[in-house]
Amino acid sequence: MALVAVVSAIGGGVQNISHSAVLSASQGPVAESKAAYLKPPVLLSTVSSLVARQQAEVEATEVPTAPAPAAAAAAPESTPEPQPAYFAYTIQPGDSVYSIADNFGIDAQYILWNNPDVREDPDLLVIGANLLVPSVNGLVYNVRLGDTLSDVASYYQIDVQNVSAFAANNLSSPDDVIEGMVLVLPGAVPPPPPVAPQPVDTAAPDPGPVYGGDPVAVPVGNPGPPSSTGYLWPFYGGISTYFSGWHRGIDIDGFGSYGAPIAAAADGQVVLAAWDDYGYGYHVIVQHADGSETLYGHLSEIWVEQGQYVGQGQAVGALGSTGYSTGPHLHFELHIGGVPVDPLQYLP
Repeated sequence: MALVAVVSAIGGGVQNISHSAVLSASQGPVAESKAAYLKPPVLLSTVSSLVARQQAEVEATEVPTAPAPAAAAAAPESTPEPQPAYFAYTIQPGDSVYSIADNFGIDAQYILWNNPDVREDPDLLVIGANLLVPSVNGLVYNVRLGDTLSDVASYYQIDVQNVSAFAANNLSSPDDVIEGMVLVLPGAVPPPPPVAPQPVDTAAPDPGPVYGGDPVAVPVGNPGPPSSTGYLWPFYGGISTYFSGWHRGIDIDGFGSYGAPIAAAADGQVVLAAWDDYGYGYHVIVQHADGSETLYGHLSEIWVEQGQYVGQGQAVGALGSTGYSTGPHLHFELHIGGVPVDPLQYLP
């Protein structure tokens, strides 16, 4: 009787594998009868169980791997950028005051009110120049020395809360206003100009220049004594643009005089010395003892500081052509009671 036994020492144990089934299959009924008296073999392990054991040992010795990172949390939605309080718009070919206003969703009059050197006639728009465009129907206001938001709102007859609540102004409280800020006053409109002073003598009054006519030559020389109202000429030259409903001052031609000194029309304190690229360029505002203010625009240089006191005739800057300007000239404004008036009615 033949018996094949395989003894294997695996993992410290002995495994006996009987091949009786193989022999019986090859030897037929004879082999089966010869092995019939043997006890069934003891099977200590199967191939599949051995593989499972080896796999377990391998897994026990493996360095644990870091768990797969969790899916990245969804990025929070970006907060939309706040709307600017105003825009500096560069004039393009074919633009008019009305088309620009329509594109920005505001009334055309607010383009004119916020850009004193621009008239309603679209032919006067200078391609490449900048316009000040508020993001809502309102006036853009430069906060000056001594201003409070309540005073500004009262002057323009609007609610303080409407100004402080306008998000683009970035005010958490009305008390946050400081000089130098640029605010938009929603719903504000320029107040009506005051009545011009009447002549006091009995002689026939000088009819003055005819608006829209040829430029009037102003006498050249020393400024001389101030007028009866207390003002003197800040610079002598021809009047190229007169005061009107759309132009809040006079333009004094400065051809050939670039850099000439510009004199303060009266004693006072500088309440604003600033720059903008859409209108006045370098400009200075002087407040006088009676509450009136004079503005000097398109300067090439500023020679005074905000808060400084200047005497009548003292130079505040140099004549230039900055901001919305087509050539060297001085844009001169006189404000009485907070509103612009025709300076020619008050100058000597």
